Amino acid sequence: MRSALIYSIAGALTLCSCTTVTSVFQEKEADIVFALGSREGFVSPMTASLKPVCPALEFSGTSYSLHGAHQRTLQGLATAWPESKPRFLIAGYAPHDLPEDYARALSERRAQAVRQVLIEAGVEAANLQTIGFGNDSAPSGPSTGVVVIYKQ
Repeated sequence: MRSALIYSIAGALTLCSCTTVTSVFQEKEADIVFALGSREGFVSPMTASLKPVCPALEFSGTSYSLHGAHQRTLQGLATAWPESKPRFLIAGYAPHDLPEDYARALSERRAQAVRQVLIEAGVEAANLQTIGFGNDSAPSGPSTGVVVIYKQ
């Protein structure tokens, strides 16, 4: 019923010649959910051969809390950041044994936690993008509970 309502609203808006509104109802890049920030200027790790800028940040179980080793790694990135001010894509992943929706939310929380630490360490928020893959990632992607930071 909800989808019927959405399509009827989209149809009504189309009749009003509001062509830009109809694009909201079309799915683009359905395989990827960018959790926080603008997509502009960021390349998806699903379509590009991006290289991680540091070792993957490993999380245990269903935790999204950062520990000392994570903090040291992120502080190193933040310290080097002002030299060239690169953009970072922060991709969260979750184990395959979790329900899909829970895994997606967990991977987004992990990526956002990393983003927040980088912002607090001095990296401009506009240069950080998060993405949560959950347990639905590329065949070449990680299959465990990690966060990978890619330089754009």
